[in-house]
Amino acid sequence: MNNLMFFCGEKKLLTKKNIIMARKISNTFLKELKEGTLKPILEYVKNDDTLDMELRGDKVIIYYRGGKILEINDETYELGGLDKGYLSDKTKTFDKPSLTTIENYFPKAKHHMDVYGAEKSKWELDIQQRIVQENNYSKNALSTDYFIVDTEYKDNRGRADIVALRWDSTSSSRKKPQTTITIFEVKQGIKSISGDAGIVKHFNDFISFKEKPDEVKNFISEMVIVFQQKRELGLFHKDMEKYKPLTETEIRKDVEFVFLFANYDSASTKLKTELDKIDNCKIIYANSMGYGLYAQNIIEKEEFIQRFL
Repeated sequence: MNNLMFFCGEKKLLTKKNIIMARKISNTFLKELKEGTLKPILEYVKNDDTLDMELRGDKVIIYYRGGKILEINDETYELGGLDKGYLSDKTKTFDKPSLTTIENYFPKAKHHMDVYGAEKSKWELDIQQRIVQENNYSKNALSTDYFIVDTEYKDNRGRADIVALRWDSTSSSRKKPQTTITIFEVKQGIKSISGDAGIVKHFNDFISFKEKPDEVKNFISEMVIVFQQKRELGLFHKDMEKYKPLTETEIRKDVEFVFLFANYDSASTKLKTELDKIDNCKIIYANSMGYGLYAQNIIEKEEFIQRFL
């Protein structure tokens, strides 16, 4: 089987030894996006499913193909444009975005990233955004079992490619939720499996994180708030409004960790070698080669090895 896709505070608080990056945004910032001068940007994003808006505490970032295409800072509401890494020598004079030119800016910036940024694109990030698209606002979003709360999470508690809320799509679960915050570690291709940033390192980091109950509790609390804020901004499927807001009693007090392997050539033995170094873990495989995340496709390590490796 070749090339299978396996789906295995309002502000920053900062010290030299401790970095906690709040993801939730201020109520003022949220209101400005919903009703104020920033509303046209939010509406543009909601009408363009190739764009992904993520909350970053003192700013929001809009991604295209996994790369930053626009940044909005809180307080000043200043707009930042393309990441410098996507600028080429030919486009150093690429126009910065403004509230009055935003409708012209997005198409040009997207084209620039498609043409000039292709060689610099990180395909893993591109895959992550496709997962966000499928599970949050595509026509299939309400049929999957996960909503993506955050991507590229990083602070002193660790890092996570995708933070999702498992909310099973059964009618009984949607009416009486029992939800779980789930971390998905995305690995794209063979080269990402081993080494300093390989699966063993990430799994051990998660185990260390789980041994700190106060940090786990705070992490869950913040991710639930971010989920609710994104709901309020309309960053999920429009029909999600029929579901009531979650309450604290509907959130499990534990965090799940799942590997998601994309474009891994199972003719290689590298993945099995690395998995053998882990006592146990969970892995999610693709549903009909799509990007939808379904709880029924999460299996234990040994079953995964027997079926696919």
